[in-house]
Amino acid sequence: MLADLASSNRRSNQERREQSTEQVLSSALGLFVSQGYSSTSIEDIARNAGLTKGAVYFYFKGKSALLLELIAQSAGLYGQVFTRMRASGALAAEQLELFKDWAAEVGAQNNALLLLPILTYTEIGIREVGVEKALNDLYDRYHEEIERVICLGQNNGEFSAELFPREQAAILVALTDGMLLEWFRRRKHLSGGQLIQSVKTLIIGGLQKPRVEFI
Repeated sequence: MLADLASSNRRSNQERREQSTEQVLSSALGLFVSQGYSSTSIEDIARNAGLTKGAVYFYFKGKSALLLELIAQSAGLYGQVFTRMRASGALAAEQLELFKDWAAEVGAQNNALLLLPILTYTEIGIREVGVEKALNDLYDRYHEEIERVICLGQNNGEFSAELFPREQAAILVALTDGMLLEWFRRRKHLSGGQLIQSVKTLIIGGLQKPRVEFI
């Protein structure tokens, strides 16, 4: 009986900790995206989460620890789609379509988590220990995976051999970041489905070999 009660208490305490941690992270994410990292205080995060400032510090050492955890979650989302792309064995154009469809789907479900690295990259810089490295690691992987797909497309004849893969990858990353920002800013005026279809048409069309017209 006592053992069962102790086990039940441990589960309850663990569930409360997990719930409070999620509350803190959700609060921090919303505030970092809506008003900026620098303009957000631990007091703001605690108030928005319905917790005390002490409770926030109990779960996280400080504001940068919260940001690092959220960046890690964002990097995890990107990592999942990159793994799917590689495992698909699909043609390069299909892998890019898979990525853009994923960005649209995840962006609709949790737009803030994909926006966070975009919005904080220039704001934070090297002023927070570990943050710049975490952001650079995320974007380095991002660029490498898109460049891999472009090289694949060139090697199998899908894409123009005249492209510069690294620079083209940079353009596609910038285009996707811009799409997410524009969707966040003007989502009341834009159709998500039509926006992503327009992006896919622009990207794939720009990568493919030019058609040879025979007269």
